[in-house]
Amino acid sequence: MMKTALTGVMSASRDLSVISNNLANAMTVGFKRSTSQFVDVVGLSQNDRPGLDIGQGAMTEIVRRSDSQGAIRTTGSALDLALVGPGHFTYGDTPSASAAASTSSDQTYFYSRSGQLQITASGQLVDRSSGRPLMALSGGKPAPINVAAAANGDLSQVQSVSVDTKGVISVTKTGGVVTPIGVLAIAHFNNEDGLKNQGGSVFSETDDSGPALLDRASTNGLGSIQQGAVEDANVDMTAEMLQMIKAQQAYNGNARALQTGSEMLRSTIETLTR
Repeated sequence: MMKTALTGVMSASRDLSVISNNLANAMTVGFKRSTSQFVDVVGLSQNDRPGLDIGQGAMTEIVRRSDSQGAIRTTGSALDLALVGPGHFTYGDTPSASAAASTSSDQTYFYSRSGQLQITASGQLVDRSSGRPLMALSGGKPAPINVAAAANGDLSQVQSVSVDTKGVISVTKTGGVVTPIGVLAIAHFNNEDGLKNQGGSVFSETDDSGPALLDRASTNGLGSIQQGAVEDANVDMTAEMLQMIKAQQAYNGNARALQTGSEMLRSTIETLTR
């Protein structure tokens, strides 16, 4: 009984941790919620191996991420981008980025559904929170985007930046001249579940996910780009709170069973040693 209760406590504790992470990131743009999946711990039958218990509790089999589309929220900012459909924005590394991230061709890349951007003083298009440069396709490979390049390096000549549904980035210069400067590198993977979570809505590739496959938006099944909007987290606060209540009840019930089993064992030992 004690082993069964202990596995129940551990499973419920893991579930509470996953739910807490979902709730903590409910306002994180591009975040994808996770769920714990449990399995019964079952021993061999008594006929096959006498002495083994048939039921031995439960355990967390896997924590699975849900890649369902989050709500698209209009912000009106030209430097906010949302992916409607499959895919991830591709970002380069920064000096402060984690060394544990995936690398490809001696360059580290990160992948995210978040497209909240800003333009640096040098004209580079980067992630607003981390400073990681947004990547465009250049000869089939990722390359940073510099909007000032359309105006010979003079950022003051850049009037606006636009991105169409296929990820084509264009710069409107003073005087109304529009110059395309690149196409966003949208990444997808053979095994999305194999991506490593680097925190929030940021991921890196692993051996399990396979290398990033880069393409244009709105091609080969990839999503389209919506400028002036962001994708909110796919977290339903009400559903998560209800799941947290269930997990807390499971934790408390198994903890009480574990305590009862401990008291019974102590009582038995005291009786036998009198």
